[in-house]
Amino acid sequence: QVRPKYRAEVAVAANRPQADNGDRCIWFAGTQCRYYVLLCDGMGTGIGAAQEGQTAASLLRQMLTAGFPAEHALRSLNSLCALRSRAGALTVDLAEIRLDCGRATVYKWGAAPSYLMVSGQLRKIGTASPPPGLSHSCREVADRLSLSRGERLILLSDGVSEEGLLDSARTTPSQPPGEMAAAILEKEPSEGDDATAVVVRLLPDCLSAS
Repeated sequence: QVRPKYRAEVAVAANRPQADNGDRCIWFAGTQCRYYVLLCDGMGTGIGAAQEGQTAASLLRQMLTAGFPAEHALRSLNSLCALRSRAGALTVDLAEIRLDCGRATVYKWGAAPSYLMVSGQLRKIGTASPPPGLSHSCREVADRLSLSRGERLILLSDGVSEEGLLDSARTTPSQPPGEMAAAILEKEPSEGDDATAVVVRLLPDCLSAS
């Protein structure tokens, strides 16, 4: 039986309370050493945006914890958005992390670019793509990477400015994820678009080594 070698540390910072925030971030264990970090960005602000993010996050979590492949879960969400005529209502970032080997796949559907921090240097992840619901034939964009050597994965909603990210990269490259996420959001105003920063890193799982 495959056993985890790592455990995931996830930190989130946002510019407004979750009840009023259209960005919904959750993280949870899946099957066979898979671990998921999900950021759904409901377009706009307020209760309507928050409901869109919550509904999408809940659906994807149910499917992923049941063992459905990530691609299947994301395409089911796309079909639902298309059937409901909700194209452009949200974007999705999904990181599927293998805790047995430290490899990860970042799936994007209309989401803002993510970043991988390696030795204090940032590498952009993801390309521009349409949001879910525009067409049943649309597909997610996937990037594969490693988190096994202390790299940090940074997921951002589209309300986060690149300036805050670059400033934090210069000042907090070795800080814990919580401090890094807070630094990214430090200069973001509470008014305007919702802004959320998520920082993920893997740590050795002491139980697996014992």
